[in-house]
Amino acid sequence: MTDNGTWDNQEWLYSAKRILEWIRTVDRQQPLMLLIRHSHRETLQNHDEMVSGGLTELGKRMSFELGRRIPWQGKMHIFTSFVPRCSETAEAIAEGFSHEGGEVIDIDPLPTLVGPQIIEREVWSNLHPDGRNVTDFVNTWVSGGFGVRMEQFANYQERLLGDTVKRLISQNENVLDVHVTHDLALMSSKRILLNRPLTPADREPYLGGLAVTVSGADTLLHIAGKTLPIVLQ
Repeated sequence: MTDNGTWDNQEWLYSAKRILEWIRTVDRQQPLMLLIRHSHRETLQNHDEMVSGGLTELGKRMSFELGRRIPWQGKMHIFTSFVPRCSETAEAIAEGFSHEGGEVIDIDPLPTLVGPQIIEREVWSNLHPDGRNVTDFVNTWVSGGFGVRMEQFANYQERLLGDTVKRLISQNENVLDVHVTHDLALMSSKRILLNRPLTPADREPYLGGLAVTVSGADTLLHIAGKTLPIVLQ
């Protein structure tokens, strides 16, 4: 069952819609990956809910709609954080993609997509449960503000790039890799790929995110409606 009217009327889907439009311009022989935030959820009230919160019914329906609207004729491999709102998003995207005749190779949990390792629990007190200050949190982390109480940013950068962009570059098969993650990991990826401090405007809405493809010798990042080459460290 499709849900065109609701999809058209959700303002927070603007980033997802931009990504879909861009995918239509990509040569189908180019490797392609998406890194997206989970779908619509209830407001998180405390830090315990950060690891237990799932999707609303609207979130599940819009994840399905995203899956069925992805303009890709090849196979899809989905990687996800194990947290319910991400795994539920991944499952609904797979259902939507399959509904339109697409083939989903698998849905695999990927620990990197949960986010960086927090060594001391008190670090979480610096991040609003609902992620409202996530860009400031990442900037503080990059500058060393949390010291050894949190995984070093350079270490997480290596893990995140290795599990996403670098894997894309190394694969030969024509597969669309979809990574479903959280605010923190998504904002960390923006900090890495854009190589600049984040601003509040960088925060992505539900189902928003970024895309990467490889064209010849160039690795191209599509983000916020723009496409630019990136050089990996």
